[in-house]
Amino acid sequence: MVHPPILSAYFELIFNPLSIHQTYSSNVRKNRFLIDHLVTYLFIFWEVSKEAAIFDQPFSHKNNKKMPRSPEQFNDIRKQKKQLIMDTALELFAENGFHATSISQIAAKAKISKGLTYNYFESKDQILSEIMDQGFNEIYENLDINHDGALTEEEFIYFIRRNFKLVRENTQYWKLLFSLLLQPKVSLLFAESYKEKAGPIMGMFYQFIVSCGSNDPEKDLMAVSAMIEGAFLYLVAAPEIFEGDKMEQAVIDNCLKIIKTN
Repeated sequence: MVHPPILSAYFELIFNPLSIHQTYSSNVRKNRFLIDHLVTYLFIFWEVSKEAAIFDQPFSHKNNKKMPRSPEQFNDIRKQKKQLIMDTALELFAENGFHATSISQIAAKAKISKGLTYNYFESKDQILSEIMDQGFNEIYENLDINHDGALTEEEFIYFIRRNFKLVRENTQYWKLLFSLLLQPKVSLLFAESYKEKAGPIMGMFYQFIVSCGSNDPEKDLMAVSAMIEGAFLYLVAAPEIFEGDKMEQAVIDNCLKIIKTN
């Protein structure tokens, strides 16, 4: 490759500085034109080299702008942000009390703006409502798996086993939720909401107990419900008292024993 004269001088300056000094030092004025152009050429050469380096990179590095997100990605981001707010609120509600916790505190702990929090929830009450709905749904979505409106013994056993597993896998979440629900004013709100939602579910349990031959299905429904909920509470609040697997099997066996006794 043939280099232009000024570029050749540039390479000579790098590899043989003494030679270039001897050549041009004798007559500074005569060579000022060459020196000025050499500096200009070196600047241009440097800029072109930087541009060339960009083209040697993968396409993703040439343009720092991110590709537009798809609607599905935006939806996932919204879900994650909303869940972050709910998880943070649950922790603060359980530790400080629902009424002592503000939206500003929730936003600060979640490290998001207060305005963004209001973009997802209209109020603190709505956050509480959705936390309670989520806990309720996580438990009872494991009931009546085939959605035929009738509960079988297999489905009843699955419901108990699945929820024991659910509580064991995320004990801290359920501990916080139970702590929140036991707060006096919150428990009243939950009781009203639970009464409306639990009606069809309790009806399904009731019909299952009747089908098993119970002489007093209403009394047995209360006993079975109390046994299951009490076991979950032990599992969350004092897991060291009873071994989880043994307690799970004991609840199944005794629930079936109660409702099958004529």
